[in-house]
Amino acid sequence: MLPGALGPSLARLVLLAAVGIVAAAACGDPYKRTNPYDDKVAFTITVSGPDTLVSSYEHGTYTATTNPVVPDSAIHWKIDGFAGGRNADLVNAAPPLWPQTFTAAMVAVIGTIDTTISINSITTPTYAWRHEGVKYVVLTQRVTHIALRCPDTHACDTLSAGGAWSVWVDGLDALNQKIQALTSATANPPTGTAIATFAARDPSIVAVAPVGIRASNVTALHTGSTWIVATRGTLLDSLQLVVR
Repeated sequence: MLPGALGPSLARLVLLAAVGIVAAAACGDPYKRTNPYDDKVAFTITVSGPDTLVSSYEHGTYTATTNPVVPDSAIHWKIDGFAGGRNADLVNAAPPLWPQTFTAAMVAVIGTIDTTISINSITTPTYAWRHEGVKYVVLTQRVTHIALRCPDTHACDTLSAGGAWSVWVDGLDALNQKIQALTSATANPPTGTAIATFAARDPSIVAVAPVGIRASNVTALHTGSTWIVATRGTLLDSLQLVVR
């Protein structure tokens, strides 16, 4: 055997070791973290759906996608106690009246962790989640139609000078839902966002005094005819007033 040459057994051992190195390189890291229930794993959840819901009882459908992909049954949802599968519906049941808004969080989660919390020395079982994706949704009710009544119909009686009308305004959103902030046809909170502003086209004939957020007292001042106009943004409605 030449000096420095390897024996047959040793040469075979070196060759097998080389093959083993190639095989390990081809298979990748056998200890790489891939379990999505491991909070150390790189895992993302993206929630998609409408940014804003602007009508009462409007539905918004939200979808969660994950990287890496997991079965639908692994995804759960959180919003004010709501839970469901990969797709979730948010119902805008009682939103505040625009320009007031409320922001809700649609949260898709995976991987429950049992834990406890202590409040006032009382320990309560609860749970957390290993991974979550969040989408914030603005909830409001945007009025698209207003209508005046005096006080029950879309017409006002003729009055003598000194008499007074009670004029009310109603509103509907794009789904023809009434304003949720008003619990009845006679509800009229004293403070808050006004449903509409009231004005007389001829203030020498009638005087306008708003009451609460949806009504106005209109006093007959002088013989003649004019209109009272309710305005909300670009929306308006009017009623004719006659003073005899």
